[in-house]
Amino acid sequence: MSLPRPRVTLHFAQTLDGRIAAPDRRVELSTPAGIVHAHRARAEHDAVLVGIRTVVIDDPLLTLRACEGRQPMRVVLASALGVPEGARLLQSHGSGQPAGGRVLVFGAAGRASREARARLEERGAEVVVVPADDHGRVSLRHALAELHARGVRRLLVEGGGAVLTSFLRARLADRAEVEIAPRILGDTAIPAVGALGEAPLASAIDLREPAVELLGGNVLVRGEVSYPD
Repeated sequence: MSLPRPRVTLHFAQTLDGRIAAPDRRVELSTPAGIVHAHRARAEHDAVLVGIRTVVIDDPLLTLRACEGRQPMRVVLASALGVPEGARLLQSHGSGQPAGGRVLVFGAAGRASREARARLEERGAEVVVVPADDHGRVSLRHALAELHARGVRRLLVEGGGAVLTSFLRARLADRAEVEIAPRILGDTAIPAVGALGEAPLASAIDLREPAVELLGGNVLVRGEVSYPD
């Protein structure tokens, strides 16, 4: 049965060879113009979503700082609810931090403990436990239905690689905006998108009528996502 969901846009920065980060640390890929564009994209959406690995490695605030606008809801996919207590998005109402939209953390049934849920709720986050998918992770379709029920009609997905891949594999991404930095990190770095199917050409995903623009020294490519039949 089809569940209601928001319109989903993937937004991320990658290198020429399709890498988004080093294995254990953040890599700055966006130009200043790219950062402004990313924050404008947040302002145009009701919520911004990342996975737990992005929270652990990048420790993002997920707030608007480079432009004016309404702060989006901040959403984290964390099957076991393992958001670090020191994560900045849990402290964004403290001294010196910009106030952000409310934080919603999704856990997966069977992996999200009561203790972890209570810990996050004490820090002001809303926790929602949804069914797990076949891999024991948060079911994206159920998470999107929960967001839709909370008034989210436009969702911005910023990563990381496992999350981007999951949305594409499940055919749940409607649009993509990719900032490409003219750098090469090599195959030890984390790819933006992993395997989408057993036959790469048959499972290739296209961007319909892509638009291209410069963002400082980087290139932005954006368009509607088209899936193979």
